Amino acid sequence: MRRRRPFLSPERRSIPRRLRAEIMLRQEDRCADCRTRLIIGFFVFDHRPPLALRDEADDPNDLDRLAAICWTCDERKTPRDLKDIARAKRLADKHQDFIERQREKVPGRRVPSRQQWQRVMRDLAPE
Repeated sequence: MRRRRPFLSPERRSIPRRLRAEIMLRQEDRCADCRTRLIIGFFVFDHRPPLALRDEADDPNDLDRLAAICWTCDERKTPRDLKDIARAKRLADKHQDFIERQREKVPGRRVPSRQQWQRVMRDLAPE
């Protein structure tokens, strides 16, 4: 049985110049997090929430979900985003295992956990 991946890699596209200009005007050339003045070349456009946590049908370059932040804020935010993405993937993987076990369930019997099932398979395997 092949397990499907709960998350696909997000599609990354360059942000059009018009959209960049609108974001900068909306934020008045300031960082969205710390409100420091942004210097050309020393800021990044951040997706909020991260692309990996969004629905596939969502537009990656939605104006309301983009923000310009300075490098310092980006370096602080990136590890937090990675932790959130990893947690979401872990939970999705556990849920997928649960769904597969429910499909195999026989009415009136308990569904063994993954560890119990591995123990049974290990005991049945010829040595």
